Amino acid sequence: MSSADDFRIDPDEWQAQERGLRAALSGQRAGPDATDYLRIAQAIASAPQSGPPMRFARDVAVHIARHDAGIERWVSRALLAVLAVAVLALVSLFGPAWWRAIEHAAGSAATGWLLAGAACVALSWLAARWRASGRKHP
Repeated sequence: MSSADDFRIDPDEWQAQERGLRAALSGQRAGPDATDYLRIAQAIASAPQSGPPMRFARDVAVHIARHDAGIERWVSRALLAVLAVAVLALVSLFGPAWWRAIEHAAGSAATGWLLAGAACVALSWLAARWRASGRKHP
């Protein structure tokens, strides 16, 4: 058996560790045999605590809810408006050609059903938006 496998505890070394810990906790000076252990105990005591503080997620969510997005919200709305204008321009330019291609491929009876389905989707979306806005402002 090697000396590294020997797990016997040296009582003098143990006491030096204890004196270093007590000196770190009480703020006193450590003896010459415990100064290394005093530094170790101080380093452990000054280590940052792991993990976020209590209610961290709730506090962040409240802060974000209170924070007005400012420029981000304005830019998002401006980009959405530009997208809407671009879609309207494309539909006005190419819409009739697309409609004729769909009518030719699906048949005139199917295009009526496509319009009815699109109207149902649009009405469902509008109803959901209306219901959601009613919950925000009772």
